[in-house]
Amino acid sequence: MNSPILSTRDGDIATVTLNRPDKLNALTKPMWRRLGEVMRELSADDTLRCIVLRGAGGKAFAPGNDIAEFEAERSNFDQGKAYGEVLHGALAAIADCRHPTVALIEGICVGGGLEIAALCDLRLCGEGSRFGVPINKLGLVMAH
Repeated sequence: MNSPILSTRDGDIATVTLNRPDKLNALTKPMWRRLGEVMRELSADDTLRCIVLRGAGGKAFAPGNDIAEFEAERSNFDQGKAYGEVLHGALAAIADCRHPTVALIEGICVGGGLEIAALCDLRLCGEGSRFGVPINKLGLVMAH
């Protein structure tokens, strides 16, 4: 599947996968938008008992936002504000989800990826997982 956000189900457990393993699951504006939509849809599903969030590829949960799109998507105030609204909507959908959420973290979990994981109810990680908030080097602030 080529979708950057995958949603699968096994009985009463849903799995949401950040699916850009070639970019270590770096998040783009369309990914943030779709993540929010998927989380709101799953939250409304009365038959679910748990939602697992993970990154594809086994090397990273997510390294944060894809800085390659910053010039096109965040180069001025209006673009930055629009990007922030999409990002905040996705993070709010995770925070407000009525089902327990679990971040299954392998490898890198940084910036926006760390925000996603931090908003989950439970975080599980391996010994090789790495966490960080390097956005201060870009002159940005965390959303939550």
